[in-house]
Amino acid sequence: MLKFLRKPYPFNTDPIHNAKITFFISIVFGLILFFFQPFNMIELSIGSKLKVCFFVAVITFAVLSFHLLVLPSYLNRFFTNDKWNIFKEILWNTWLLSALAVAFYFYFKYLNISILSGIDFLKIILIGVLPITILVFLNQNRLLKLNLSDAIELNRKILAKINSPDNIVVFESEYKNDTISLTANSIYLIKSAANYIEIFWKEKNKINKHLVRTKLLNAENLLKSYNFIFKCHRTYLVNTNYIEKAEGNSQGLKLFLQNIDFPIPVSRTYITKLKDLI
Repeated sequence: MLKFLRKPYPFNTDPIHNAKITFFISIVFGLILFFFQPFNMIELSIGSKLKVCFFVAVITFAVLSFHLLVLPSYLNRFFTNDKWNIFKEILWNTWLLSALAVAFYFYFKYLNISILSGIDFLKIILIGVLPITILVFLNQNRLLKLNLSDAIELNRKILAKINSPDNIVVFESEYKNDTISLTANSIYLIKSAANYIEIFWKEKNKINKHLVRTKLLNAENLLKSYNFIFKCHRTYLVNTNYIEKAEGNSQGLKLFLQNIDFPIPVSRTYITKLKDLI
């Protein structure tokens, strides 16, 4: 039993969510009081009943706002999600119901409606248990669905990233022996060479290159979903993550890539787009 009571239980510290809970409980209290009339309200007129139920809702809202919005902000060391458990949740809900019962007692005493008996106090507790139980269940269900949904979505993306064919780019050659598969991140640059493309990529801290019989346009289409691969010239695709510096002279702009010992030209038409990308 003690082991069960010590199990973690989520304490919601989100003020917006707690404000919604407070408002909902207040409305439910007022409606339950109006339709079931558990106290000596039968002889009251409809207008008086509505007034009493309205003030009950207001009192409920004030008491719960203090406990769910004000106290957690000042006693945040106590109301922490990692320290909260089922036992604390039970005590907390019992305290909330007791605070509401005391507030209702003084309000009905002010109205000269007697609720001194233990049965009437029990009615107050039972009235409170219903909406609170519903809300605890809904909150648990909401958090469970939310967390499960987030976990499923995250796992789907992780799995997609691991297994996605887009993660591995396959450069198919007209000669099947030249076909090569690489990750986009490993590619430094691709250079057009007549009917071939020359791919420069990094593997184990070493720059490698490979000729594939295909067009640069085909490589560009394969890599279009990777915004860090940029066509800077009609004969070059570069990985902007590896740009070390740029130099310009009267002949034009040139890029220097890490571990690449020759400059890459940039066509005038691509300069603005390159600046925006970087």
